[in-house]
Amino acid sequence: MEIMFFAAMACLLGYVMYRNVVLIGRYRHNKEYIECYKDMLSNVPEAYDRTCRYIENEKSAEYQNKGLVLKLYQQLDRPEDPMETLNKLDLKEIFYKNGKFSKQQLLMNNDVFIWLYLNMAKARKLSKFDVLNGLYDKIMELSLLENRVEFQLAKAIYNALCEKEDAGVEFLSSLLDGGYAGYEYDKNLIGLFKRFAAATLAYSGEPMEDYYKEDLHSFAASQIGKNYLNDLEIYEKYLPKQVEEPTEVEEENKDQ
Repeated sequence: MEIMFFAAMACLLGYVMYRNVVLIGRYRHNKEYIECYKDMLSNVPEAYDRTCRYIENEKSAEYQNKGLVLKLYQQLDRPEDPMETLNKLDLKEIFYKNGKFSKQQLLMNNDVFIWLYLNMAKARKLSKFDVLNGLYDKIMELSLLENRVEFQLAKAIYNALCEKEDAGVEFLSSLLDGGYAGYEYDKNLIGLFKRFAAATLAYSGEPMEDYYKEDLHSFAASQIGKNYLNDLEIYEKYLPKQVEEPTEVEEENKDQ
């Protein structure tokens, strides 16, 4: 399970890079975007300023809006009003082309949903429900994505964070049980989406198989997982497990 998990996490950093090596014209834009979110997740002090420069220097509305998603996350706990950034954000510029939904655009940018989940959780933690609700409304404008796992997961996460009647539990549980055959999804990211689902179920206090509870300790070992679990205020329950060093006796038995 550990190997499968870290392979999924590696996809998140490598997936965008691979796509853009194939599509050389996009590589230059996304190279700086990747550096921005790596700095952001690593809490580099200059990360916010770097993201702002990225947005200012980009000519393309698609990349400007990808930068705005990152800026919003960082701005939530800064003195500035994040609503200004949220009001500028237009997700259709990321997933549409020439005014029409583009599956190619989605496949090249669906990792953006990960940062949307992180934004929603952080907004709830800081009680900035105007941002949480506004971000949800913008996601719901992408109604042509209703047949996608990442879109349905966004809805379920929002319902859980707002403690709606069903709290999105039905979809979250179904996703963990493999009941997503009726939806389209990216095979490279489905493992990561399932970990977001497991973490959200844990936040809701819903019963869950021990298998997935153990998996959350691995999720917490990643920077993305740590941030999400921290914003759900359940990180302390799922701290990364220490890898025990083998004893001398174990080493001797291994050599025999």
